[in-house]
Amino acid sequence: MVRLSLLPHLAVLLAAVAVSSAEAREDLEAQVERMIQAARGMTYEGILVHGTSVGVESMRLYHRGEPDGGFRERLVMLTGPARELVREVDGVKRYHPEIGQVIAGPRRSGTAIFKLAEKDLQRVRDHYRLTAGPSGRVAGREARAVEFRAGDGQRFTYRVWRDKATDLPLQTEVLSEDGQVMETFTFAAVSPDGVLDDGDLQLEVPAGTRQLERRELGREEHPSVLEGMQLPPGFRLDARFEVPGKEGGTHFFYTDGLATLSLFLERVEDGSRQGSEVGEILQRGALHACSVHHERYRVTLLGELPGPALRKIATSLIKPADEES
Repeated sequence: MVRLSLLPHLAVLLAAVAVSSAEAREDLEAQVERMIQAARGMTYEGILVHGTSVGVESMRLYHRGEPDGGFRERLVMLTGPARELVREVDGVKRYHPEIGQVIAGPRRSGTAIFKLAEKDLQRVRDHYRLTAGPSGRVAGREARAVEFRAGDGQRFTYRVWRDKATDLPLQTEVLSEDGQVMETFTFAAVSPDGVLDDGDLQLEVPAGTRQLERRELGREEHPSVLEGMQLPPGFRLDARFEVPGKEGGTHFFYTDGLATLSLFLERVEDGSRQGSEVGEILQRGALHACSVHHERYRVTLLGELPGPALRKIATSLIKPADEES
């Protein structure tokens, strides 16, 4: 009887916990939406540092939100080749001094510091679990992290640090399944709500530099060589591009809203290597890459995915699903 008398109280307690959990989830989702808006709509500049297990590179970022909801941003590499990039809502230009060319074309979603876009929020909710992360300081500013937790072994977890004062994303960490930091992208210094001159947002390239156009192709055409490809749940084709300088080369870009996968398809004359084994998995930070030959094509995969997940995708190209180990 005593236990029965506790049941109503237990039911109330469980209901309160459920409500509290739902409210916490809604609060985290609201924080993510504010981060997207801040990354896109604010005007700021700073020094970004990209760190992996093989080294560190730094760059200066200029970003200006526009009154019409658009934006313009410029990245200038401070280490290695003096590359630059200018990105707007509808296009991107990349300067490669080592080859003396500017490559222009359509852009993908997101901004330099936060690639998640509002249109991809539902997909991300379906395949990542939002949790509150730790608090700390990034670039001398008080920050709190939001974690996009993956639990299927086919993608990484993302920990994004949000500036408490402005909601600007200050740092992204890419974490493996066991919590190891695979890659970081962080502001070493940042000045939010600044004023930028138009010149800060223009490419600086030598006069006469050749410009190549990276043309976007229709998404409906999918060659037969890719028909058997098995992608992780949530991934879909976001864009298809012509590869400049490579006749017949095509770049397929897939994403689940956070993780990305680029597939480069190139026709080769020698078709004798049909069904060859997947090549060695190469790694740089969270990026993994491999190649495979199939049906007179060389297929190169470059993805922000765990190595086994990338190998599974590559294997699905050359083996039916029921033959995969």
